[in-house]
Amino acid sequence: MERNLNQKTPLKKIFSTQNLVLMAALIAIQIILTRFFSIQTDTLRISFGSIPLVLAGMWLGPVCGAIVAVIADILGTIIQGYGAWFPPLVLGPLATGVISGLSTKYIFRSPLAETRDTWKVALTVIVTGILSSFVFGLVGSTLYSIIMKGNTTAFHILFWSNLLQRLATKPVTIAVDTVVVVIVNRAVYKPVVSHILSRA
Repeated sequence: MERNLNQKTPLKKIFSTQNLVLMAALIAIQIILTRFFSIQTDTLRISFGSIPLVLAGMWLGPVCGAIVAVIADILGTIIQGYGAWFPPLVLGPLATGVISGLSTKYIFRSPLAETRDTWKVALTVIVTGILSSFVFGLVGSTLYSIIMKGNTTAFHILFWSNLLQRLATKPVTIAVDTVVVVIVNRAVYKPVVSHILSRA
């Protein structure tokens, strides 16, 4: 049987015009929230930049979520003039985009537009935030402090110090992220995003 020439391959669907426009918008929002509306220390960043990453994963899937996370991190590094891009530091954002996409598309299989699935969206944000902040992001930021900042403290000591700092701030950030994502998804997905993606 011949393949339908009009049928899009998964790769073409990922990089469709509609997806690229949404990814560009979410990248811009992520850079603004993370680079210009955040508090940055050597081992900890307090911001709400994970919100567009979660939305990218939920709306567009794990691959697009990963693309948004990596490109936003690279562009943000360039814009703020940090110099060399440090790949381990993107572990947290990358995990956010990928995990939120995997959970929405393949675990919860949520259509996102239904009121009864709000708890799935909320749980996705919470689980993603915990894994991103206290596993992937924790390791990445600790490595950044040692390798890029020249911190001579032993890895395990710096790791636990970083963890304590995150325990003091990240739960509040995750809670705010959850509320904002649920509200934005309810307000935007069904009337706007779903129609855009249906043409992809």
